[in-house]
This record gives sequence, C-alpha cells and structure tokens, in this order.
Amino acid sequence: MLLAGGSPHRGTVFLKAAIDHARFKVGDSSCASARVAPADWAAHLAPKLYDFSPEKLVIGKFCEIAGGVTFITASANHRMDGVSSFPFAVFHGQFDSAPSMPGPGPDTVLGHDVWVGQGARLLPGAKIGKGCIVGAGAVVAGEVPS
Repeated sequence: MLLAGGSPHRGTVFLKAAIDHARFKVGDSSCASARVAPADWAAHLAPKLYDFSPEKLVIGKFCEIAGGVTFITASANHRMDGVSSFPFAVFHGQFDSAPSMPGPGPDTVLGHDVWVGQGARLLPGAKIGKGCIVGAGAVVAGEVPS
C-alpha cells in the first residue's frame, strides 16, 4: 500500500486486492495491517474460515483492521450435542456415523467505515454496524448498531 506521497506503508494492504478466498467478501478501500505482512491475509485474519465453510466473512467499504485482529468464524466452533465436543471424526476417524463438525453458522459482517483496533476478536456471527469503532483488545459478539 502506498501513502499519499508515494512512499510504501509496509505491512498494510488493500484487502480486496490481497484476498482471493471464496468465503470472503471485501468492499473497496478496506485495508488491514500487520507488523509482519503474512503470506496469506485470509488465513491470517480468519484462520478457521475454509473454502468449504458454509459461512462468509463480509467486510464493507473503507474499513480499517489493525494488526492482531482475528475473526473467529462459525467453522471454528465445536459441536456440543454429542458425547464430547472433541471432533473425533476429524482427527481420529472415529464415530463416523456421528456428526463431528458444527452445523452452518451465521456470517460475520462489518458494515462500511468500521475501524477494528489492535488485537480485537470478533466472534462467530458478529454484526458490526456502519461507522463503528471496535476498541483494541475487544471481544465482540452479537450485533453492534451503526
């Protein structure tokens, strides 16, 4: 990313150009920063959002995401309706007849012009309204109105 004077702003990227992931939807001019730029911005921001995940991460236009922010999407959840919350089928091939992955969860959505402070965690299905500021280190669940 280049600053207005043309010099580089290392560790900051426009996400629309940096992310090629089926489950991300990013608006124009939204950017993210990291102390050390990751090779894969999608995995850096939402490590449990897979190409096959049913949910999406939607980031509006003109959002700023500081370093250390993590989107914990619904695919990071564990089932809680069986004999254990451990995903035995995923890691050990046991209990193949019992579902191991959680069912589809809600999308996580940032409205336009949202600023997410350093180290914030956004939980599955969080909906952050237009113009909101999420403080550094915050843990956000549910809906935050514009």
